[in-house]
Amino acid sequence: MDGFGKIVSQTSIQGGEIDMFERKDGRYTRRMVGKLLAGLSLAAYLTSPAFAQDAPTIRILISQSPWLNSFVSLVDEYQKETGTKFQLDVTPFGGMVDKMRNSVRAQQGSYDIININAQSLAEIYAGGFLKPLKEIDSGFTLPDGVVDFGGSAYWNAQTNSFDPKGTLYGVPTNGNVLVLYYRSDLYKEAGLKVPQTWDELVENAKALHKPSSQYGFVSRGTRESILFDFSPVLWSYGGSFFADPENGDHSVTLNSPQSLQALEMFIKLNKEVGTGNAGALEQAELIQLLSTGKAAQGTAVIAAVADLQDPNKSIVTDTIETALLPAGPNGKHASVAGQWMAGIPKNIPEANQKAAVDFLKWFLQKDTQVAYTEAGGIPIRKDLGDTKLAEDPAYRFIKAFSQNADVAKMNTPLKEGVRIKEAISLYLNRALIGEISPKDALNGAATEVNQILTAAGYKLTPPKML
Repeated sequence: MDGFGKIVSQTSIQGGEIDMFERKDGRYTRRMVGKLLAGLSLAAYLTSPAFAQDAPTIRILISQSPWLNSFVSLVDEYQKETGTKFQLDVTPFGGMVDKMRNSVRAQQGSYDIININAQSLAEIYAGGFLKPLKEIDSGFTLPDGVVDFGGSAYWNAQTNSFDPKGTLYGVPTNGNVLVLYYRSDLYKEAGLKVPQTWDELVENAKALHKPSSQYGFVSRGTRESILFDFSPVLWSYGGSFFADPENGDHSVTLNSPQSLQALEMFIKLNKEVGTGNAGALEQAELIQLLSTGKAAQGTAVIAAVADLQDPNKSIVTDTIETALLPAGPNGKHASVAGQWMAGIPKNIPEANQKAAVDFLKWFLQKDTQVAYTEAGGIPIRKDLGDTKLAEDPAYRFIKAFSQNADVAKMNTPLKEGVRIKEAISLYLNRALIGEISPKDALNGAATEVNQILTAAGYKLTPPKML
């Protein structure tokens, strides 16, 4: 481990340490990204010939997370080519929200770019703390191929929801979505095909389930994570959380017959072909089960692929594959977005806003994203399948990432999202461990979410009980 001051010679970094790594299975260290980006032209993103001399230092709030190394590598290269200085405040995940809230509410902000986790997006957008990107650069748009994760780069103040027709506030910086992981060698031995539906996944899992030595399927079920893993099943069955959030109707629809079918399927998977303690299974344990061969398949975020393909951490590096999450009864596929978005606060000087936009425009470019991925980052473009990454087995996850990102969306897209998540998750966990029935769980969750939103001033139609 190198201290932050030693890792990046020109970039100022505060906060902790980065775990550096060498090239393995096609992954590159920060030191090699300059070569990867050698052919990129930055001229289109510079405001004037005097850009390097005049540009202010760009101050960035960013989480101390697995994708940090790759982001730092791009920052270093941009700094080298343009002369722009950077100051990164690297903060543990738990401290991000407080730093962000304090900065955007101050008379003058401490950061020119804030990285916002999916769960906090609605709060920051609705609070009016960010500068609309088109007000900084009238020609700024998200390029074709960039994933907006269910419209979450945009906010509609009239309907209080994410909306591609709304105001552009966010630029995706990390594209985490849920995907299906499976063992290709076990599938081949058992004569199985990649499941297209949840029912097919159950049958595959039954064929591979050998309790004590190998579990047929794993997913997370703790109160912290269950809502994220359950959401794609819910949507694929035609269930929903709200009636019509894009048009401002947030009446709670969680306890529908379709939602009940989805929850019963989720419980069936985890009870019949799972570990037996899904209600206590968190991400670290789930990845360990997959990496040690104890689990034949499961759902996990795409970021887990780095550990699962690392020979120092996994014994299934060559046989672990990724796929589009299965569809529900009517053929609908869905995934859930757990992305990070970069926003530019209102309470910083105009020169800083302009410099921040220039960097983000460069960050979004296709060649930059190829280098970002090769440095170990999760891309935010779904059109990398025609790049050199497609020819490298180390990046075979790109197809599954693109497919799932294309159908991914937010599960609680409201500024009250954190409270809603906590309420729903408690009921889902209780149903998973058998404490209450799936029907009672959905009725209870819908009732409590309706109370939260009614108290917050939303005009709602009361949920119909199952």
